[in-house]
Parts: sequence; structure tokens; C-alpha cells
Amino acid sequence: MEFKETVNNRHSVRDFKNQSISQKTLTEIIKLAQKSPSWVNSQPWKAYVAMGDTLNEIKNEYVKRASEKGNPDFPVMHRKDWSLAAQENMQQWRHDIVHHFPNFDEAHEKMSSASIHLFNSPAIIFLTIPKNSSSWSIFDVGSFAQTIMLAATDKGLATIPNYTSVKFPEVIRQRMNLPDDETLVVGISIGYPTDTTINTFQSKREPINDVLKFKD
Repeated sequence: MEFKETVNNRHSVRDFKNQSISQKTLTEIIKLAQKSPSWVNSQPWKAYVAMGDTLNEIKNEYVKRASEKGNPDFPVMHRKDWSLAAQENMQQWRHDIVHHFPNFDEAHEKMSSASIHLFNSPAIIFLTIPKNSSSWSIFDVGSFAQTIMLAATDKGLATIPNYTSVKFPEVIRQRMNLPDDETLVVGISIGYPTDTTINTFQSKREPINDVLKFKD
């Protein structure tokens, strides 16, 4: 796949086929992502892949705790505290999702159910960085995550990086045997997408003139 096509095809998918991914394929994706840049080549990231029975246990526990408030390692800021521009983008995103479905109730039900069930993906890649990392390591692991998602797209797989999967870090630590000295950053659900309405939604991007500024 051409690079431009890979970038344009990558979007967040919220429902996956009940089709497993080989460890060989996942290893190839992570190995390629290791080419990502990091501060003085610190490579602070670690990747833990949940599959099979382990992932099913995580999903079942998350369904049981669906109504509980999360306590992720990275604190969550209320949306009203975000910048005005970010709030406007989030409002546009919600508006577009609702109008992507026949009605609001269906949109709410599909999106909520997908999140609660961790998008039914056959695998989730959990990314961590050391607790004593520099703040720059957050940038580094973000670069690593993006390369994972592009590499997955290139192989015909789909992904969604999501807060939901790290909402209850104690569950992930127990099931995945995460070291106590690592911060759980994000989970990337990965798999083969189903042919459903929820997966055809692609969020809009800001006009390039609102993002890019030149000064000679």
C-alpha cells in the first residue's frame, strides 16, 4: 500500500470480526514500530498484547464494571476544561456521529455498546512507559502508537486507540502482569473490521489553513 493511501485509510474502527491475528503478524507490526523516534533513542515504550482467554477475562471484567468511574494512570480532564478549539472539534465530532446513523438513539446505543465491549477486537496492544520517565516520553510513545496503527493499516488490519481499555488499570495489571514501575498509557484495539455502519464513520479534520502557519 502506498504511504498516502495508508495514512488516508487509517481511521478508528469500532467493531471487529471474530477473526484471530497471528502472533507473527503482530510481532512484525511492533518490530516496524520500533523504528519510531525517541528522545536520545531512549525507546521508553513497552507493548503487551492481550489475546484469547486473557482478553476475554479483561472484557468480562470491564462489562461488569461498565457503570463505574474509571481511574486511569493518566488523569482525565473534563471536556469543558479543554481549549475552546478542542471543544468545538469534539462537539462537531458528536454531531457528525449522530447524523451518521438514522437517529440519536441508535448512534448512542452503537457507540456505547462498542466501548463497553472493548470493540469486540481479537487483540489489544497495551502500551506503557516507565513511571520515572521524562514528560517527553509521552511524545515518544505517541509516535510509537501511531506507527503501530499505520503498520497495521498497511497489513489490512484496523485499529482504534482508546481510553476505555485503560479505564481500570488494576484489571490490566493483574491480567497482563504489568510491572508496578510502569505507567499504562493506552490500549490499541486491533483486528479485521466488520462491514457495519459504525465502521464507515470517519471524523473530519480542520482546514489546513487553520492548522498550518508560515512566516518568512
